[in-house]
Amino acid sequence: MVSMQEEDLMQTVEDEFTAILLRARQMLIRRAKIIHPDLQDPGYRLLAVVIRDEAQQQGALAEKLRLDKATVSRLVQHLESLELVTRTQDPSDGRAQLVSATTRAKEKWRTSGNTLRQELRRQLKEWEAAELKNFGDLLHRLNTSFDEIL
Repeated sequence: MVSMQEEDLMQTVEDEFTAILLRARQMLIRRAKIIHPDLQDPGYRLLAVVIRDEAQQQGALAEKLRLDKATVSRLVQHLESLELVTRTQDPSDGRAQLVSATTRAKEKWRTSGNTLRQELRRQLKEWEAAELKNFGDLLHRLNTSFDEIL
């Protein structure tokens, strides 16, 4: 049985976790707008995959993003119109195309990431080294526990 104090502590953790998720989402939306004013969340997520994992077939993107192929096709077309991705024929499968981030998209991605990193560092600069280590350790522990359920 959970005590009232433990329940209050869990509620506080849940509230703070929700708040950080909302702020992280706001930061990602801001980063997307730095990359391109018309870049929306789903397109940002697709762009993140092709930047992180290099060129991808649309089917692989659909699986990774848990979206249907038609949605991914529309997203790729939109990102192409924004000059953030290109499609080329897959040399290993002539029927398929690879989606790749453009040089411009990679540069904007790097710039937007640097801006957010600087802001995060500014927020944490007053923290003691021990606090930063503890915070990093706790975040790692939480992320590792999520790996078990996802």
